[in-house]
Amino acid sequence: MRLRRLSFVAGWAAVALLAMAGFAVFDNPEPTVDELESEAAAASLGHTTGAYAGLTFSLLAGEPGELSVASGPSESQDLQGALDPSDASTEEEPSTGSMVSETSGWLSQVQVRALVSLYFAVEDVNKAVRVAWCESRFDPNSTNLRTGAVGLFQHLPQYWEERATEAGFPGADPTDPVASTAAAAWAVYDGGGWDTFACRG
Repeated sequence: MRLRRLSFVAGWAAVALLAMAGFAVFDNPEPTVDELESEAAAASLGHTTGAYAGLTFSLLAGEPGELSVASGPSESQDLQGALDPSDASTEEEPSTGSMVSETSGWLSQVQVRALVSLYFAVEDVNKAVRVAWCESRFDPNSTNLRTGAVGLFQHLPQYWEERATEAGFPGADPTDPVASTAAAAWAVYDGGGWDTFACRG
């Protein structure tokens, strides 16, 4: 009888210890910095993977030779010219909203970060990426219907020519992501600072 009681108490103690250990493992109300960083990295990887999957799908879904992948800024016109602008049957006028894009040319965060790091100081790269996301959602073709701002950093038409010329891109189109990024860097460092943008990052 004594052995039976002892085995009952030992079993009860083992269950209680396992329950306490389980509560200790799963009761972590605030994530650590490492957990947050790994979660952010996983989200970024998922975003980039999705962007590449979408690009691959759009290339495979089209007719052969219809689209060409731009390998550099000089070939960006080939990619933009892939859609026939005379085909009015596929164009729709936006009914409401503030942003419109004729083509879905969204860039990934990795692509935007690479562009930004070419023109912005190292300490300003993260802020510039956040501003680009806030301004255009990384769509270099976006246009604000209310203000007329265009491009990755949403430059206003009345300031675009000066900024593009000063940044070394005279005559560039505001939807060119490289020219838009260079002009944004010029506006921050030699123009009006970060107040140039509606989004402050």
